[in-house]
Order: sequence, then C-alpha cells, then structure tokens
Amino acid sequence: MVSTQSTGPPVVTGDQLEELWTRLQLGLSDILSTGDTRNKSSLLEDADNLCIHGDKQDLYKKISREIEDHMRGCSASFCKLDFPDQTAFLRELADVWLKHSKQTYLIRNIFNYLERRYVISQHHQLLPLWELGAQTFRTEMMCVQNVSGRCIDSVLALIEQERCGDVIDGSLIGTITLMLRKLDMYRSDFEEAFLQQTNEYYRRQAVAQLHSTAVPEYLGYVTRSLEEEERRLRLYLGSSSRDQVIKTVETNLIGNHIEGLLEKGFDAMMDGSRFMELQTLSTLLSRVPEGVYHMCLYLYDYIKKRGLEIVMNPEKDKTMVHDLLEFKCTIDSIIEESFPNEDCVDVKKKAFEEFINKRPNKPAELIAKFIDGKLRSGNKEQNEEELEDMLDRVMVLFRFIQGKDIFEAFYKKDLAKRLLMGKSASIDFEKSMLAKLKRECGSQFTFKLEGMFKDIDVSKDLMSGYKEKDGSTVDLGVTVLTTGYWPGYTPDTAVVIPSQIAKTLERYKVYYLAKHSGRKLSWQHSLSFCTIRASFNTTSEKKVDQRKELSVSAYQGVVLFLFNSATKLSYPQIIEATGIEEEQLQRTLQSLACGKVRVLRKTPQGKDIDTGDSFEVNTDFKHKLFKIKINQVQTKETTEENTNTTEKVFQDRQYQIDAAIVRVMKARKTMTHPVLVSELYNQLKFPVKPTDLKKRIESLIERDYMERLKDDINTYHYVA
Repeated sequence: MVSTQSTGPPVVTGDQLEELWTRLQLGLSDILSTGDTRNKSSLLEDADNLCIHGDKQDLYKKISREIEDHMRGCSASFCKLDFPDQTAFLRELADVWLKHSKQTYLIRNIFNYLERRYVISQHHQLLPLWELGAQTFRTEMMCVQNVSGRCIDSVLALIEQERCGDVIDGSLIGTITLMLRKLDMYRSDFEEAFLQQTNEYYRRQAVAQLHSTAVPEYLGYVTRSLEEEERRLRLYLGSSSRDQVIKTVETNLIGNHIEGLLEKGFDAMMDGSRFMELQTLSTLLSRVPEGVYHMCLYLYDYIKKRGLEIVMNPEKDKTMVHDLLEFKCTIDSIIEESFPNEDCVDVKKKAFEEFINKRPNKPAELIAKFIDGKLRSGNKEQNEEELEDMLDRVMVLFRFIQGKDIFEAFYKKDLAKRLLMGKSASIDFEKSMLAKLKRECGSQFTFKLEGMFKDIDVSKDLMSGYKEKDGSTVDLGVTVLTTGYWPGYTPDTAVVIPSQIAKTLERYKVYYLAKHSGRKLSWQHSLSFCTIRASFNTTSEKKVDQRKELSVSAYQGVVLFLFNSATKLSYPQIIEATGIEEEQLQRTLQSLACGKVRVLRKTPQGKDIDTGDSFEVNTDFKHKLFKIKINQVQTKETTEENTNTTEKVFQDRQYQIDAAIVRVMKARKTMTHPVLVSELYNQLKFPVKPTDLKKRIESLIERDYMERLKDDINTYHYVA
C-alpha cells in the first residue's frame, strides 16, 4: 500500500520577497523614466507573487512612494523651465500629463491582481491605482508653485485670443481641459473662472457692438458668437459646461439688451420687410426669458402705430382700405416667415382690432364702399379669381370692425344701387359676398340683404306675368321693393310723368294690387331709367346720324319728352312742367345740355344752369354710335348724406340698447348699475360708451320700465 501526502503552496522566504520587490522596483523605475518596460510578462508574474505571498498594504505603500518620488522630481524639473508664452507652458504641461497617464496605466495593469484582490476591498481607505496616480499628479505637480493657477490662466487667455480672432491650438486646449477633468479640477477650479471670463467678455462686447453697429449686424454677431461657443464646447471644452456657457452668452448679448435691440432696430426692420433679419431676431429672443413677450409688445405697438397712420388721416380716406389690405398682407407675410408662433398671430389680431376702431364708423363705411367699387360692372382691374381673393381679404378687415351695423347700412345702400341700376358686375359675386357675410355674422345680419335679392327675383316673375296680359307698346320693367328690406326712399309724388308712361304704370299697379290685395305701391322715379328713340332734324346739308336710341334716367326722359310738343322752353317752364326738385333738375339739364352728349342746346352757353336759361333741341347733334348712354351728373355723397345714414344706425342702436336693458332687467328683476352695464357690454355687438348706456337707462326710468331703489340709487328694479 502506497501513501500520498498533499503539498500546499510553495513557501516564499523573506529574502525571496525582497528579491521580488527589487525586480519590481527596477521595472517601476523603467516605466516612470521611459514610459515602457522591457519585460512586462515577468513583472506581471513578480507582482502577482508578491501580492499573493507578501504584505499587500506594504506593497501598495511602496508603489505610492515610487509614484510620488518620481512626480516630485518631474515637478521640480518642470518648475525650473522658462516658457516664452502660454502655449509653450501648456504644451509642456500636457506632455508631462500624457506621460504620467501612460505610466499610471502601465502600473495599474502590472499590479492588476493587487487592485482586484486588495485595493477594491479597501476602497474606503485606499484609492485605485489610477486615481492614486491622478491625485499624486494633482498634489505634486498642479499644487506646486501655482502651476494650476497658471494653467487655468493660460487656457483662459488662449480662449480669449481665439474669441478675438486669433488662431490657437485647439487640440492642446482639449488635452488640458481633459486633464483637469481627470484630476477633478475642471468644475472646482476651471469652470467658474471660465464662466466669469465669458460673462465679462460678452458683457463688454455687447456694449461695444451695440454702440458701433446696426441691429442686423449685431444679430449676425450674436449668431456667430453662439455658433463659435458651440464649436468650442464641442471640440475641446466638453458638454458639461454647455448649458451655463450658452446661457451666459445669451444673457449678455440678448437678455440684457432686449429693450435696446427692439427700440433701436425693430421698426426699421419691419418697415423694410427684412424677413431673414426679423427671423433671426425672433429666434434669438426666443432663447431668453421674456424675449418673445417683449417682441410681441413691440409688434403690437408697431402694427397699431402704422395702422393709425392709415386710419386716422382723413386725407388718406380714398385709399384707406387698399392701404389696410396691403399693410395686412405685409404683416401676414412677416409673421408667417419670421415669427412662426401663435403669440404673434394673437398680437396681430388685437392690434388690428385696436387701431381700426380708434376712428369710429369711418373704416366700416369705407370698407362697404370699397366692396361696392369692386362689385360694380365697371371694375376691370381683376379677373374672377383675383376678385374672389380680394373679397376674402376684405372680409378679414371686416372681422376687426366693431360697428358692423354701420357697414351694413352703407353696404345695403350701395347694393341697392347696383341691383336697381344694373351696375353689378356679377350676381354670382354678389351672392358669394352675401354668403361670406352670412358665415361671418349669421343669418340675422343678412336677412334684409337676402330679401333684396328675393325682391329682384319675384319682380322678374311678376313682369313675365304682366307682359303676357298687357299689350302696351311701352316695354316696361318694374322692380317691387319691400320697404323693410331696402334703404328708405322718399316717393317722387311731385314728378309729372308723361301720360303714355303714366297709363302704363297705372295698369301695372292695378295688375299688382289684384294679385296682392292690401298692399300699397309708391313709385320711386329717382331710381328709374329708360330708353328713348330720338330723331334729330339736322340743318346741315349732309343729313347723317338722324335717328338715335338714348339711354337716360327717368328725370332726363321726362325733360326730353317736353320737346315733343315744344321747340324751345325756359328753365321756369321746364320746372313747372316736370315737377322735378330744383337741384335735381339742374343736374339733369346740365347732363343734357352741358355734358359730352349734348342733345339739348342751352342759351346762353355755359357749364352751369341758371334760372334765366332757355333750352331747345340740338338740331346739329351728331354721334358715331346709334345707341348712346347719357350719364346723369353724379353728385358725390355729401357729408350730410353720410351723416344721415350714420344717424339712422345710431337710432337703431338706441332701440337695441333699450331692448337689451329691458331683457336683462326682466330676467334679473333687480340689479346694481355696474352689474347691469357689464351685462349690456356682453350682449351688445357694437361699441357703446358708458354715458350712452346711462342715458338709455334714464330714458327707461322716465318711461316707467324700471325704477331706482329708494335706499340705494345705484340699484335698479324692473317695473313694467
């Protein structure tokens, strides 16, 4: 029987351990002096054996002393060097650091077993070998003779040189900042100084640039500065400082000068429609707190200021709507291209509403007249698509108007003229415009306007039925107007209509009343027109152009009919025979005897009509056309006529205010004055002053619809 005895690990004597350390010490010396070792595998084996069989703590201390002694010597040599500039200083420091880093990595690899088996388990008391090397570099190199301070100052100086346009070694700066991070000195020692320098640099630059350059150039400088800082951070400063650096630049170049930037250049850029520069401004202001808010304030003020220049100047009334459309188009383009955010869109809407209603009633009136001009048959400026687009744009202006009842009154008056005088360019466009108004304001707003179109259609059907029964030689066309739908016209009861026409009108009246009993017809001759066949017996030898068809107004026709039975008539005779109001008669005679088409001859000659004038047929009248239209001398709408239209609207408003007060009081029974006024503002759809409301309340109190409480005069009680 054979017996075996197990053997344990070989026993290493003290002399053998000392020999192991001696070989390791020589290897460490090679690494620390040259950055390499000739026999790495044997060093690894010796290190593992010494760690396994020797004192691990003592080995760790010996390694630490070797690194410290070497770094102490390097530091002494480094501090004796004389450097010509910051770049040379940093380059030498970076070289020392890179060598030390390589040496530390090699040492850690060789003593990897020690770190895994011992150092990690003692992590509360001992640093890993890499961190030990970094700490040694920090204490023995960076903290000696202000090397760290000089290092940071040199980096900051080079960065400022680069900001001023010089070319520097960026990779060198990257190496140094990486070193500071590895040494845990970046945030505690470098970053604060760097941010402070950045803050001071851009504070100075902002003042200098704003003083010496225009705003667009300054915005370009800000953009370039931000891009440069982003590049600098990306290449050699790292991302950890990004937020603070960019915020520092934004605050100094933008945030601290928002008012100055906007005050100095906003209006000029808006006036010039400088889209790209405004977009840059918007982008930069969006990067700082309150930037967009202040930009919106300036946008509001700009729109309001330029809008008031258009609206408040009576000399520009003729072009007000066109100028507003152009201004609105410009603002829309700027906001779409340069300010793509909802805040600016809301500001635009509020600003337009503000300035367009600063001049009560007039914009509403002029918008109605502008639409009238576009829908008249003489408008040849635009094709159908352009006209439709124009009407859509005008409707945008219409939305801003508070006094839409003023618009309605003038629009209705002009629409009536277009429909009755055959002046409308297209019924389709008329109905398209009506549909736009209905979508915008509701069916109640367009009820009367729709009634006007209905009257036109019904009248056509009536005329078809009448002509089937009537055998008159007079080609009659009658439009029956419902009083509530159309503007208020005063009947021309005094005008003497030629008997043949009068008989025809009477026959139509009998026909109409037979179909619609209980109704009343009154003729409005001022809106009528007719076609007359005329024969001129010329006195010249060559008798040409003797027979003509004259398209004239009813008043012109009444005057011309007189010369069927008379060769010459005085002004008093004409006014007596026709019954036409004197001012209207003067315009009528002026169009027949003093205009471009002179079918009557006036004695004495002249452009104006006088009571002593006499008139006769112009026997020498000639014209190349057979059908001739003689335009009535048009009188521009007087201030009085416009005032009358406006006053009618104001009267209607009073009725609406009274109705609203009664409606509210009937529902609430008792209300205080402020609460009642607030409720009325919510219900009324037109602008009204507190004094106007107070007057209507007083009127209703006088008429016993409501009363004041005896113990509280500011509280009302419904009575009726």
